[in-house]
Amino acid sequence: MLEMSIIEMLKKFEGQEKSIREISKATGYHRETITKYLKGEDSGYHREIEYSSPVSDFARPLLENWYKEDLSGPRKQRRTGQKMYTDLLKEYKFKGSYATIKKLLQEIRGKYKEVFVPRENIPGEYIEFDFGYIKGWYEEELIELCLHCYQLIYSNDIFVYVSKRESQEEMFYSHKLAFKNFGGVPHKVRYDNLRQAVKRILRGKLREENYNFRCFREAFGFEAEFCERAKGWQKGDVEGLVGYVRRNYFSPIPRIKDLEEVNQNLSEWCTGLRSSRKVYGTDKLVGELYLLEKENLLLFKDIEVGKRSTGEANHYSLVSIDNGFYSVPSEYAYKKVDVLVTSKEVIISNKKQEIARHKRTFEKGKQVFNPLHYLPVFLKKPYTVINSKPIRQLPEVFSKFFECAYQKGYGTVKECIKVLELLKEYSIEELKNAIEIAISYETYNPEGVKQILIQLTTAQPFIEKLVIADCSHLKVTINDVDINRYNHLMQAGG
Repeated sequence: MLEMSIIEMLKKFEGQEKSIREISKATGYHRETITKYLKGEDSGYHREIEYSSPVSDFARPLLENWYKEDLSGPRKQRRTGQKMYTDLLKEYKFKGSYATIKKLLQEIRGKYKEVFVPRENIPGEYIEFDFGYIKGWYEEELIELCLHCYQLIYSNDIFVYVSKRESQEEMFYSHKLAFKNFGGVPHKVRYDNLRQAVKRILRGKLREENYNFRCFREAFGFEAEFCERAKGWQKGDVEGLVGYVRRNYFSPIPRIKDLEEVNQNLSEWCTGLRSSRKVYGTDKLVGELYLLEKENLLLFKDIEVGKRSTGEANHYSLVSIDNGFYSVPSEYAYKKVDVLVTSKEVIISNKKQEIARHKRTFEKGKQVFNPLHYLPVFLKKPYTVINSKPIRQLPEVFSKFFECAYQKGYGTVKECIKVLELLKEYSIEELKNAIEIAISYETYNPEGVKQILIQLTTAQPFIEKLVIADCSHLKVTINDVDINRYNHLMQAGG
């Protein structure tokens, strides 16, 4: 191939109206070469007929079909080059080398590689969510904990939450915490096709959303966008976040005593990164773009989030919820109720009015009671209080108190049941301490227990000790009294 300076010289000769023969004689280049360059053609050597490659030609269509098949299947179960080479040897008596297969696969993979278009991010438009996993020592046991990872796309600001379960209600709760941390709700959230949100995958990007997820999403006002099947890289920002958090916060394997404390520290760590992390591909700090993004987020609403369902209280005034049983006030026995199961509590309502709230249990078949729910029944049937489960779940001293009252007769038991009403104002621990003192004083009436409670919970006035100072240095003068003055007054009065 001739250099550009030579080509320019040839064109200069042509401009002087010299013939090809004259230019050839002057430059020493062959006439055909000069003609090709003057016509703008490349005079380099070009193979017009490809050499035959029977080994490669035999393997190429097989490898291409196998590669296409693998693209439609799970990424982690695709055949490697070595596997394809082994199958060729075994099934087709292939005569070529593994190097030939590697070269062919490079060509085939290059042919099917996807081309991407740079994305323009709008402040407040998108957030990405993904689950991840870490190992941690919890209660002297090495267990797998679930990471809930969030990343705002425009500013790269992040939020991470840890839970023991990958449940729908935990996901809803972590969303609420993320929105609160970001100071608002994004317009769209991008997900995998996770079971907590998607009931059924339809054609294209259409999805039939889970009922509870749809209710949750509509309550906060954001749209959900789902990745295509087996294309998690469509939310690649948060995919990278999972590994970043593992390496930078949970390495080495942590020892965890209190998950709430871990989540508090983790939230502060995420917020602190705003002043040190740079937005990918720019020189700007995350915190700078976050302030702009925050202005474009939707308004955050602090509402209860969880799974919603309906239930019916049985003859024990218990509602069956997630393999557990929770009490409601006795007047709601045999009635239908609305249930909200959050990550930590069970909230039961009737006609949009809350009637019961319990700490959630994960023990199958466990019955959770509030003794106040059974107070009207206890007052009608006083002796049922002695062996009842609602009382047995309280500290042991409560049962002892009612058994002592039982020894004193029917009226005493009925009167003592009113002690439970004090739970409306005082904690179980406070009432327990008061009952212990009442038993020691053999006081078996609600007023006596209440007075003890008041003394235990009310700050008592502080009496300072009187200090008598030395006043010997002070001089007091007492004048003599003239008694005749009194006699004179008496005579005048008479």
